[in-house]
Amino acid sequence: MKDMKKSVLILTVFLLLWGGWFACYPYFMKWLEGFSFFSTVPDFFSVHFQFPADIFRYVGAFLLQFFTYPAAGAAIQALLPILGVLSVWATVKMIFKDPDSLFWIPFLIVPVIVNSQLDDLTLVKTLQILVLLACIVLAVLLIRLFVKFSLDLPGFMRKTWLVIAISVLSAGLSLYVLQKGPLSSHHEAVARLTYWGEHKQWDKILKEVSRQDALTNEYKRRYVLLALSETDRLPDYAFRYGLSSSNDFHFQNPDGPLALKLNILFYRALGLHNPVIYYAYQQALTSGSGLSFDAMRTLADAYLELKDYELAKKYLDILDHSLCNRKWVQDRIQKLETIKDSSPEYHMTGSRFVLKDFYKDISAMASRYPDNKKYADYLLCGLLADKSGNTFFSVFDMVAGTHYKDTRTMPLLYQEALCLIAGYEPEVLEKYPVDERIIARFDDFSKLVRSGKVSQAKRKYADTYWAYVY
Repeated sequence: MKDMKKSVLILTVFLLLWGGWFACYPYFMKWLEGFSFFSTVPDFFSVHFQFPADIFRYVGAFLLQFFTYPAAGAAIQALLPILGVLSVWATVKMIFKDPDSLFWIPFLIVPVIVNSQLDDLTLVKTLQILVLLACIVLAVLLIRLFVKFSLDLPGFMRKTWLVIAISVLSAGLSLYVLQKGPLSSHHEAVARLTYWGEHKQWDKILKEVSRQDALTNEYKRRYVLLALSETDRLPDYAFRYGLSSSNDFHFQNPDGPLALKLNILFYRALGLHNPVIYYAYQQALTSGSGLSFDAMRTLADAYLELKDYELAKKYLDILDHSLCNRKWVQDRIQKLETIKDSSPEYHMTGSRFVLKDFYKDISAMASRYPDNKKYADYLLCGLLADKSGNTFFSVFDMVAGTHYKDTRTMPLLYQEALCLIAGYEPEVLEKYPVDERIIARFDDFSKLVRSGKVSQAKRKYADTYWAYVY
């Protein structure tokens, strides 16, 4: 096979792999950039890496910073298997007779490398494979300096059609692995929700996550609940999307960077900076070097909002010494200068912050900001999810005068809960009139339950709070 045809074949496989990565993992590659960290500061290498053991991690960190642009990330991911192909081809040319007819052999390495890339968050394993292949090339080259040899393969292995067939099969298998791999079923979906949450594109999350997805996936459920809260629809649809505990709003014990990021977005939406900073540091520790771009950006924004000039400048300076964050930094320089002479806004009331008790967090915020409906809805929905009816009514009685002066605007969920409470406190419906149609539906539900037809009642009124309670 002529060199031009070989080049066209290699380029074709590269473009197919690039398209596969770009189509399957655009958001996950952006997430990989945030998970990694690289700086041009001279002491970055000496402080965070040990030479030569960490050289692969250092090179991987350098490459991953370009993943902030999915097209560039896909090009890097596609190029790595092609480098493997070229290394194997160099070895084949030195070992076998008539190597042109064996141009199919190098393509066997493509699905192997692609498969290794799928669980390689730092590119270390993939780079090690490539270095191993390069070492084999050098070893064969050294051997041939002293021993001249040339192996021959059977004729059926030297067919021209094999080159086309194996290259196509290898590329096809690689694309199949990309599409059906473990990342495509979870990480890409969560990374996409993470990106939309980071950029406050809540309607996209609500459009993306189906009811079934929310019921079966703890990440998707938490993201859709956050999106509902940020669009003032939490009481209307929370239980439809699987709310079953106050712990469903965030992760009590986050065990990885994806869970930590959800908690960061949750507390950022609540305006609680201390937990945001705490989880950002935890998130950074999950990366290989104990630092990450995403954590750095989170900390920089948090300190800008707190008007802490020194700390905000510190993290912006660090980010400014990376290759792909300089525009992000420049967009915040003006805001940094406006807080130069400001005093940091740290409010100390009691303990610094609480991370283990949802109700203490939300109750404190609801008391401090009684006009903020978001805190009230989180508290009320959490109490209903935990089936704490008495406490729910006590809280509702305090906030209704502020948020539900006109009972016609009262969310359906709260009206359904009041129907249950009215069963043992009838005066509730005198104070908070519930829609007559809802009362009629509740009466029908109650009759079915009393007659022993609980399953029928739950099916007929599946979207109600009553079905959840029973």
